[in-house]
Amino acid sequence: FPFAVAVAVAVAWMRLGLMLLLPALAWALVPETLHCGAVKRLPALTPAVSRVPRSVAQQRPAFLPRILPPRCAADVEKSVDLVGDGGVLKTVKVEGSGSVPQRGATVEVHYEGKLLGSETQFDSSRKRGKPFSFTLGEGKVIGGWEVGLSSMRVGEKATLVCAPQYAYGAKGMPPVIPPSSTLEFEVELLGVSEAQADASTFAEDNPFSPRTPGDIAQAYEKRLADKAPKREGLEGLLDWAKSIYIFGFFTDEKGELPPWYLNPLITFPSIFVIVGIGFWLGGAPRGGHPR
Repeated sequence: FPFAVAVAVAVAWMRLGLMLLLPALAWALVPETLHCGAVKRLPALTPAVSRVPRSVAQQRPAFLPRILPPRCAADVEKSVDLVGDGGVLKTVKVEGSGSVPQRGATVEVHYEGKLLGSETQFDSSRKRGKPFSFTLGEGKVIGGWEVGLSSMRVGEKATLVCAPQYAYGAKGMPPVIPPSSTLEFEVELLGVSEAQADASTFAEDNPFSPRTPGDIAQAYEKRLADKAPKREGLEGLLDWAKSIYIFGFFTDEKGELPPWYLNPLITFPSIFVIVGIGFWLGGAPRGGHPR
């Protein structure tokens, strides 16, 4: 009897081990298409395997080598059709942050361009050692770039595949780019400078000016309160004199004066003195009778 119990326990442990080991082996050894979703579930290698929960079946013991990736590249890097007709496909390699740039923004990028299916680069800003900048919406780059960069965020790295109609068209750009060529770009968005909107109203030109009736009344009362009271006596007389056109024309509200030679209190008397001296030296009658 003890021997029969020991055998039963051993068989139970072996069955449990197989239930855990076989799914792990299947996950590591089955073709990659199974991981990519071509087959919805692992093949039932044994009745025990088919009854193992999926969460357990996807586990891999640490001692088993990873022969194939747990997920295919399509699960990690999925292409996005940006225009709806397959003309511009974007595959994100590294996620960015922030908001996407708007029309009129200036973007700074690093890129590498090649023909689709070719490993030869026809252009690279990295090889030149200088990022490339352009303004979205000005039409200075191909359509695929306008669409692709408008969907990226700062720090994002992506692959853009541009069909001929979103690249250089049927004519191409010989001899670098043959006619009707599909292009592939590795693009990294380094920075974005948003366009400054032109103010078109008084409120936009003067954002801190009071605009509601209550704000205007409050601002007027504050201005009256800040205004200096009228002075009395001699100081008040001088203030009144300065308010007259001749004496106060060149004095501003802060009391700042122009250069001395533009001060009417100096120039007007000087002119009278000069004119008087001229008359005196120019032969004005000095008395006596003519003969």
